[in-house]
Formats: sequence, C-alpha cells, structure tokens
Amino acid sequence: MKVDTVITLASGKEYLLLLEESYKNDSYFLSVLLDDKKEPTDKYVVLKVIEKDGETRVLEEKNLIILQQLFNDYSAQYEGMFPEDK
Repeated sequence: MKVDTVITLASGKEYLLLLEESYKNDSYFLSVLLDDKKEPTDKYVVLKVIEKDGETRVLEEKNLIILQQLFNDYSAQYEGMFPEDK
C-alpha cells in the first residue's frame, strides 16, 4: 500500500490514502472516504495496516492516544509549508 492510491475495504468502501506514518512498528494511513463518483467526502479516517501470515488486513484505528500521536506527526510533516503558517 502506498500514498495516492485507492483501496477498497471488505465493506465495499473506498478510501484514498493521503499520508503514511509509522508508530510503534505499525503502519498507518490518513485516508479520505470516496463517494460513489470516486470523489472525496468530508470523512477522514486513520487506517492501520496489519500484515499477518502473508495477508494484509486494514482496520480503522480508533485508539485516541494513537490517533493524537499520528495527527501530531502528520502536522509536523507539513508545518511551515503554507504561507498562512509563516
């Protein structure tokens, strides 16, 4: 899995992977849900990638401590990149 790709979960929902981050040896992606027309919605989620027995599984991360750390990391990656940040 890599940034700027679309994945489809078992539920049939499609997500565009926006940012990748590692935390405690796990991989996470900040992702946006796509609608029926493949357009981004206003629903963003963090997806955790689990590799086990040669299979890749993706779950929505709900742990608030992990989410806070990841959002801090995502923000730090882009700090100062926009004129309004200066």
